[in-house]
Amino acid sequence: MGLFTNIRRALTASKFQRKDLKIIEAIPTERFATIVFQFKDEGWELTDAPGDLDVSRDSWQGKLRKGTSTLTCNWNNDDEGEIVGLTRIIEGIGKDFNLKVQSAPSR
Repeated sequence: MGLFTNIRRALTASKFQRKDLKIIEAIPTERFATIVFQFKDEGWELTDAPGDLDVSRDSWQGKLRKGTSTLTCNWNNDDEGEIVGLTRIIEGIGKDFNLKVQSAPSR
């Protein structure tokens, strides 16, 4: 890894820690869709998205919002799904769906 890559990772990790964020990466497609639709059913609003999640496309991104909480959701064919949000929410998702929660992105 180069110097700039290390600096970028350190800055990203610092941002996640400052803002009390966590991330779940490489969420299998079916589980990712289940999470997004479950949150919508629980009253979370889907914003900044080109429509509902459609896995027939190459990629999709959107935000789930409820009150002051936001989950940033990204999915693509190569990396599968990832969700970023406040620690308490992401840890709950990790526990409920048996997914690994990380303190910062791996890439």
